[in-house]
Amino acid sequence: MAGVRGQSRGCGTCRARKIACGQERPSCAQCIKSQRQCTGYRRDTVFVLVQPGAKDARRPGRKQDTAVQSARPEQGPGYEMVINCHLRRQLLDHFLGQCLLHPQLRLKKHQKPWLLLLPDLPMKSKALETSMMAIASVALGRKFHDYSMVHQSLTAYTRGLRELQTALWSEKRMHDHETLAACLVLSLYELIECPDKGFQAYVSHCRGFLSLIQARGISAHTSGISHELFLGVRFPGILDAISNRTPNFLCDRVWCRNPWISTSKRIPDRIADCLAGIPSILQRYDQLASLSHEENISIAYDLRDECLAMDQSLQEAYEEIRLQAYEEIRLQSSGPLFWPVFPPTFSSNAPGGTSFPIVYHFPDLRIANMLMLYWSTKALLWSSISNLCDILESHGVRTTHAPAVVELLGDSPDDTCSQISSQPAVQIIAPRYDQENYLIMARNVFQSLEFCLQESIMLTGALVASTPITLATWAIRNRTHHGDREVTWISSVQEKMRYGLPLWQYI
Repeated sequence: MAGVRGQSRGCGTCRARKIACGQERPSCAQCIKSQRQCTGYRRDTVFVLVQPGAKDARRPGRKQDTAVQSARPEQGPGYEMVINCHLRRQLLDHFLGQCLLHPQLRLKKHQKPWLLLLPDLPMKSKALETSMMAIASVALGRKFHDYSMVHQSLTAYTRGLRELQTALWSEKRMHDHETLAACLVLSLYELIECPDKGFQAYVSHCRGFLSLIQARGISAHTSGISHELFLGVRFPGILDAISNRTPNFLCDRVWCRNPWISTSKRIPDRIADCLAGIPSILQRYDQLASLSHEENISIAYDLRDECLAMDQSLQEAYEEIRLQAYEEIRLQSSGPLFWPVFPPTFSSNAPGGTSFPIVYHFPDLRIANMLMLYWSTKALLWSSISNLCDILESHGVRTTHAPAVVELLGDSPDDTCSQISSQPAVQIIAPRYDQENYLIMARNVFQSLEFCLQESIMLTGALVASTPITLATWAIRNRTHHGDREVTWISSVQEKMRYGLPLWQYI
């Protein structure tokens, strides 16, 4: 039938020419007249693959489709999406409850970290949704030894990378806080799982969210989830500047002041302000070797004065830590800010066990975080002061001014266990120049790691400890010389951190 698709009975040549066929046999008149080869009337054979035993299935008519859909509305096109969203929400809730939230955190409602705020977002961004699925799957899979979940997390991670790249190509979505959050979550996945078996992928993520923060501008990070995301970026960004010994935009005064226009600074924010000044000091310290004798002495004095001013700011932050903590402890329990305990395993030649005969415990993980940040920043600052004093003494200048030391349980790292008591003995050492001062603070940080890596708070504790441990390690390596004892400390700490965060084996 001409003009009706699939109903023509003409020869193959006439059907190809789309003309009426006379249907004469063996060759039609149209092909003879035009001197064309008539291909005949046989249709092409089509093979349909059918599974053995399969039942015949016919496509139902339009009326039957409508009847089925009206009878079973829960099987409509949105059913699959609703079910998946429900399962995804359950997975995120389990991730928060099993891996992050713990009574040791004692978080205030208005001080939740950015990661705990993400599940409350509508998840309109595919990049953020798949990134959260990746980190939730890997954390739960590792915790409960379900390696199928770990494998699925890698699939979600690679998809999250593609979705993030798509969002970054879009001018409309590039500056959304969902895109910035996805970048932060993917960097956490690298920290927790390290699928690349190296450090470069994590560094690339860090450079990426720093570029996003700078492109969004200061005004985009003054309140809400955007401000919390900025706080999540700040410490890694400053650590990146310290490792390069060159300040970045986060070290500028405007970035240390303007994002808090509508809110007050917390204690970790004030400690980060002090850290933000260290890259500039390290950069100018590296330039001293190319200067003259007089310039060396003058600039070394200026740098030391800057360090001492930062040290004073840190001391003020520490006093605030004590006031806040004691107020909270008085409401919940009684006791000191930290106290010494026997470690479960002790080995004088770590890393098999801890290299310290005693370790420190805290009322909760939040106080541990603040004190460890304070100690580690002090350690890095004092190691820089010691280097500057070495420069001055090499030019014949006698140094007499150094910060006071607040130390627990004496000067020696081999304190006897008999000194342990329910109340730690805090000793104030008078201001003096001592090249070992920074080791006291670094040792305090290392002795706190055991508390953070308890089985019940392994992931959260490892994330909390990562920044202070990094700073304390850099403080020791920042000195021009250190002995076997310090090398043993670092080896022991690195070995323990690998259990919580696999990326540490490549740092």
